[in-house]
Amino acid sequence: MDWKRKKAMDSNELHRWLIQSFGEEGGEMAWKQFSSLPESVKDELLSGSQPLPDPEEMRKVFSAFRAAGGSGGQGSLGAVNRPLTSEMALRTADEKHFKNSVSALQFDRLSQALSSANLWLDSATSTLPLPEKTKVLTPRQWTEGAVGAWCSLVSPLAQKTTDTIVSFFKQQGGLEGLTGIFAGPIPIPLPDGVAPDPAALLQNAVRTNFAVQLGEAIGQMSSLTLASFDYGIRTVGGKAGALIPENLDTFAKEAELAQEEVYAFYALREMAYARLYNSAPWIEGQISALVYQYSRGFELDTSDAEENIGEADLMSPDGMASLVNFSALKAKDSEDQKRAREELQRLLTLVESWVDCVTWRAGSAFISRISELREMMRRRRAEGEMTGKPLARLMGLGLDPKYIRELSAKWDKLSADVEKRDSLWSHPRLLSEVDGQGEDEGGSDWDSDLNDLLKG
Repeated sequence: MDWKRKKAMDSNELHRWLIQSFGEEGGEMAWKQFSSLPESVKDELLSGSQPLPDPEEMRKVFSAFRAAGGSGGQGSLGAVNRPLTSEMALRTADEKHFKNSVSALQFDRLSQALSSANLWLDSATSTLPLPEKTKVLTPRQWTEGAVGAWCSLVSPLAQKTTDTIVSFFKQQGGLEGLTGIFAGPIPIPLPDGVAPDPAALLQNAVRTNFAVQLGEAIGQMSSLTLASFDYGIRTVGGKAGALIPENLDTFAKEAELAQEEVYAFYALREMAYARLYNSAPWIEGQISALVYQYSRGFELDTSDAEENIGEADLMSPDGMASLVNFSALKAKDSEDQKRAREELQRLLTLVESWVDCVTWRAGSAFISRISELREMMRRRRAEGEMTGKPLARLMGLGLDPKYIRELSAKWDKLSADVEKRDSLWSHPRLLSEVDGQGEDEGGSDWDSDLNDLLKG
């Protein structure tokens, strides 16, 4: 039945609509309250003067709010709803029909590649091997583990986005459209913990859709991710990272490269990342500090929203999703935000160029097509596959392959004394020797940034 075009209906049809929209329990609750209304009010509702949304759309809205929980965007679930993010990430990943397990042959070959990688790296870097073993995961296992890392990293952005959108709607009077969801004669059975208040409802809508879109982004990354450190952050696998053989095999096949060469190359990269992050733990703390610094000054560019705010259909999932669309959301780019984004790009570029240099020096004698693999890696970066969708969409973050190549060459020139080169990671201010961006030249006071994060 086309509910939106239906005119008058009888009481049985309304009863059926309520149950179809809110389930047996919620529908019956709303029906009892409808039955207690005066006859004149019931007649008005049944006249069809205000067509009802499709039950399937209402089920999606109801399910989303139930998944969002009753914390109003706060509480035990934090700024990002991890259960809902995980559900959406796994659902998106499962659509790609990955294998359920790693084969014994894949595991043995990757284990050998990792063992060789550690030996080769001993001659190319003074950083020490880790006692932990690198994990070998399916794409789905990577997705399960990566949700926590991404949620933690973007949590400050999620909270600021939610607060900013709710505040903006309050100022513009846009909460009036939400009032209709539960202010009419038929009480809408909102899930437990979701307050019957426009501001709380909007907060849950934004928070829910943030989790949905973040989860979908992580799920999409499940087929592109070859190793835990692909995006410059440790996404899963503990200190020693992880490799994903199913995706590595697909990459090798599409690139027409031998599996053992691809395994060896990515084992080297993963081990290089793991060694560096273990020897300079401040790097990961600084990445989080810069994301926090960016989010602290987050403001929406409302020039378009002010004209269209009244057009959003808040009774439909698509209309609600538009409130926090990663690709459509525009932020004012303040000087502080530009600085934070540029410094994050600088740090990730310094790390990636060091890894590129060390991988080349460690593997060039053993991997015959290492030059092709390096170029393919740079191409993936140029095409945006390795920036990390959440950070790319929320911060406009992107790494320049040409600049990575230039810094890699600088790291290579410093490699005559490996210990001295690697000692530059002992303190962030020493890195100006590589890229020339000391604090006086526009670089960041990274000590101050980290202290700001710790102070909250």
